[in-house]
Amino acid sequence: MGIMLQRSLRDPVAKIVTPLAKALVKLGVSANLISVIGGLGSILAALYFFPKGEFFTGVIVVSAFVAFDLFDGAVARASNQGVSKWGALLDSTLDRLSDAAIFIGGLLFFIDQSDRLVPVFLVATFASFMVSYIKARAESLEIKCDGGIAERGERILIVLTAYGLHGLSVNYAMAIGMWALALLSIITMLQRMFIVYKAVK
Repeated sequence: MGIMLQRSLRDPVAKIVTPLAKALVKLGVSANLISVIGGLGSILAALYFFPKGEFFTGVIVVSAFVAFDLFDGAVARASNQGVSKWGALLDSTLDRLSDAAIFIGGLLFFIDQSDRLVPVFLVATFASFMVSYIKARAESLEIKCDGGIAERGERILIVLTAYGLHGLSVNYAMAIGMWALALLSIITMLQRMFIVYKAVK
């Protein structure tokens, strides 16, 4: 599902992003600057709005900053410098910090409410980060480890959708979203473990 979703969106998104990326390069905007603005913006917004229970507003603001992730790679490719190792590391690190802030922001609110959903939040958070860790560890062993039912884009889409619907007072939206995220993240974690297992056998 993750790969299919990404492939189906890649071409139309590229048609929109590429001209804008070229315009940003002409204005002297660097890919690293875009990464920093998007990453820090989403982190600060998530930690400000979500612990206060302002989920719908938080989703709107966080989504705006997460959208910056569409541009940093395109700007890097459109510039003379191309994609740098430092830029790739910076972008990946800020992505992980942004993901953590989104989860922690919601978790802090539900801990304060002594909600029964807290353990599900913890499982979803842990499993989601294990998906990213397995990929990073596999790549350090020179093993390509993409794929799985819920890659980062799908996981962020699920959690932000759940947050947004909860902010609109849709019954059980948060519970359904977080349970789905926890289960899909665990499945993806196992899928990536199997990818590495097959690669080394």
